[in-house]
Amino acid sequence: MSKHEEIFALVNTLRKFKPGKPLKHYITHAVFPKFKNIEPGTRVDFEFPLTALVGANGIGKSSLLHALWGMPYGHSTSKFWFSTDLDPIEDNKKDPQRYYYGYWHDGFSGVVETRKARIGKKRDYWEPYRWSGRDGMMPMPEGDFDGKTKDRWNPVKRKVVYINFRALFGSFDRYFYFDDDLGGRNRRDVMVRAARRLKIVKDDVKQSYTLGRRERIFENRMLTPDELTAASEILGRSYDSAHLIRHSLYPGNRGKDLSVIFKRGSEYSEAFAGSGEIAAVSTVVDVLAAGEYSLILLDEPETSLHPGAQRALLKFLLEQIKLKKHQVVISTHSSEFLTGLPHGAIKVFEDNGKLQSRILPRSSPAAALNRLGKPPQNKRRVLVEDSLAEQLVIHASKGLDAGDRETLEIKVAPGGAEAILKYLGPAAMVSGDEVFILLDGDKKSVGEFTDPDQIAPADYAGLDDLVKRELGVEPLYHIPGGSDETSHKEAKTKAHLNYLRWLRRHLDFLPRKLPEHIILEALDPGQGHAEATTHDAKAAFKKLLSDGADIELRAEQITVLATVKIAKIPPDNADLTSILQRLKTWLHS
Repeated sequence: MSKHEEIFALVNTLRKFKPGKPLKHYITHAVFPKFKNIEPGTRVDFEFPLTALVGANGIGKSSLLHALWGMPYGHSTSKFWFSTDLDPIEDNKKDPQRYYYGYWHDGFSGVVETRKARIGKKRDYWEPYRWSGRDGMMPMPEGDFDGKTKDRWNPVKRKVVYINFRALFGSFDRYFYFDDDLGGRNRRDVMVRAARRLKIVKDDVKQSYTLGRRERIFENRMLTPDELTAASEILGRSYDSAHLIRHSLYPGNRGKDLSVIFKRGSEYSEAFAGSGEIAAVSTVVDVLAAGEYSLILLDEPETSLHPGAQRALLKFLLEQIKLKKHQVVISTHSSEFLTGLPHGAIKVFEDNGKLQSRILPRSSPAAALNRLGKPPQNKRRVLVEDSLAEQLVIHASKGLDAGDRETLEIKVAPGGAEAILKYLGPAAMVSGDEVFILLDGDKKSVGEFTDPDQIAPADYAGLDDLVKRELGVEPLYHIPGGSDETSHKEAKTKAHLNYLRWLRRHLDFLPRKLPEHIILEALDPGQGHAEATTHDAKAAFKKLLSDGADIELRAEQITVLATVKIAKIPPDNADLTSILQRLKTWLHS
């Protein structure tokens, strides 16, 4: 199974995970009546246990991560956001900076809401705040429950892991490239002395080392087999071992620096390792150490990681959610962390025109990245029978989000419905291209194609007739030839079953028999056009185009006039709405 297939399998498993079953302490939603530059009243629903926040730089993704950090008991958003003379926080007691969120409460057996606000006498203190109907919070229930007081629910209790990948540096890089306070000393000589100390600490596995009367070793150990395996899989290379040391052996005593000594045949430290290796090891160590039901927040995890490593990290995170029932929220600009996720898991940040950020509740990966200026690479193509159907679908698609609309390509397939079903459908099924088919309503032979998974093997002999009856044509498959009749028959049976399965997801029909019926009913209602025969409908349509004048219209004139007429159909027209809903389903399936 490829990594791509493994990710899809994990996503399908995690779709079944629900708050409380098995996601304990799960944060279900967050609402921001007043918080930084997020549009007041914005609500974010966490529909999937891994949520991706997408948007331009400075649009508010990290702000949401900082709010999430401050939600659980014992945590405060002031760790990341505090008032200074340069950046004072606008606030007042009647309308403080605040947010509230819902989380699963086991004792209540449901979702409860708690609110935090920047109030109180302490500077930048965020405290649990009383219930507010004005902010739109759910009513407080009757009865006594653990964590419930008279006017509020206490914050959720859960471990939080926050990793800012833009600030992940090995100790060598942190000192050598960012610390200029050398006190006149030669940088190279300082690094040589520090490396000598580190080697002693590593070789002797010292758990204590004092320098300047201060303890300088905080952690000194080999990576566990699980940690090493996970890091190796993310980076796509095999390591014999890796030794992790958290220390402050470099000058300046800046706190906990990270050194990792890798072994792949020979040994080398983070001074010669890529920054991606340090990022992968640090992330794996922190995530594997997190207890069950943790809240894991990752800020731009694509930093320093190549695309393959990003996909592998996504797979690792999904596996950890499956094993430990975590909730993961990431901010990202990378398609590698979006492809394969449910569209409800992708939240897009955009400017609302008032210097505030609005958050869209769902998006396809392509539409999300389109907002960042990345043109869609793999468009979803919708095949129709003729130019009238093409113009109708294009007009209906105007109701889509602009990013989603960019990912669609509407095309007239030469040869009409028969050629589409006979040749193009089977080819698209085999190639895996994102192709969908929208035929005229008069081509609909059955209400729904037979579910191939419900066909008994004893009935396979009748598949030829069943498929031809439901499609109206006999599909042309690319299946093995040769003289082995049994193998050929088995391959054709498999192709029939796969095609039925493909059609159930990729084929639909216009809401009326012909495009002409849709246009006539919309622009000339009450004339019984819906029941008109094909001949009468086409005659009435030409009359509509010519405004009743007795003139002969050429094909190109009909196309131009029809485009103008179709543009006049209001967007809330029932038939257009039906087409739009089908497009949304295909885009977000």
